[in-house]
Amino acid sequence: MSKLATIIGVLLGLVIIGLNMIDYEQGRLLTAFFNWQGLLVVLGGTLAATLINYPLSQVNCVWHGLGRIFTAEPDRVEPAIEQIVTLSYLAHRKGPLALENELDLIDDEFLRFAVSEMMVYQDVPQLEASLENHLNTSQLRHLNCQEMFYNMAAYAPAFGMMGTVMGLIMMMTTHVGGAQNGIGPGDDMLQGLLQGMGLALVTTFYGVLLANLAFTPIAGKLKVLSDAEALKNDILMYGILGIKKNVAPLLLKESLMAFVNNKNKQRLMDQTSGLSG
Repeated sequence: MSKLATIIGVLLGLVIIGLNMIDYEQGRLLTAFFNWQGLLVVLGGTLAATLINYPLSQVNCVWHGLGRIFTAEPDRVEPAIEQIVTLSYLAHRKGPLALENELDLIDDEFLRFAVSEMMVYQDVPQLEASLENHLNTSQLRHLNCQEMFYNMAAYAPAFGMMGTVMGLIMMMTTHVGGAQNGIGPGDDMLQGLLQGMGLALVTTFYGVLLANLAFTPIAGKLKVLSDAEALKNDILMYGILGIKKNVAPLLLKESLMAFVNNKNKQRLMDQTSGLSG
C-alpha cells in the first residue's frame, strides 16, 4: 500500500497544480509557468550544492531513494517472527549448526547475515556487538540519505529565490536602461516589466514546488521505510540472540511478541509527547 500511496500522492499533487495553471476564461494553459531557464537554475543549483556537500558515492542515494519510494513496502514484523520461530525449532531439534544449511533458503539479507555470524561467534556478547555494528552502519546510511533529501528541500527554494533576484536584475537592467536611453514607449516598457516579473517569480515557484512535492516527501517516505526496517531487524537480532542462548521456541515467540508491543508502545508514547510539547 505504500507504493500505491506514493503514486496517488504524486498524481494528486500534479493534477491539483496543473488545474491551477489553466486560464479558464480563455480556456488555455498558461505558458508562463514553463520556463526552462528558471527550472535550470533551481535544479542545476540544487544538484551543484548537493555535489559540493556530499561525495559522489553518496549522491547515488538520490536515484536509489527515488526508486525505493516507488518500489519498496515497509517491512512487516510478523513474517520476521515466523522465520525466527521456525529457525528456533530447527535449532532445538538438530542443533544450531543445522541452521547453516538454511542460509540459501533465507531471503532476508540481515537474517542471513545474522545466522552466518551466529556460526562464527561462540560468545553471545561478541555476536550481539557484531549485529549491532551492522545495524548501526545500515541505519547511518539511511539517515544520510534522508538528510540529503532534506538538504535538497532547503536548497531548492533558496535557488528559486536567487533565480528571481537574477531575473529582476536582468529585467531592470534591460527595460529601465532602454527607457533611460529613449528606447521604446512607456506602455511597452511597463508590459515588458510585468512579463519579466512573471518570468522571475516562476523560479520561486519551481523551488517551492520541488521542495514540498518532491524532496521533503521523499525524505519522509524513506524515513518510514527505514523505521520499519530497523524494527524488523531489531526483532531478528533479538531472535538470533535467543537461539544462541538456547531459549525455548515458544518462550522466544512470546518474547518477540512482547518486544514488538513494547516497541510500538514506546513509539506511540514518543509521538504523543511530541504532540503535547
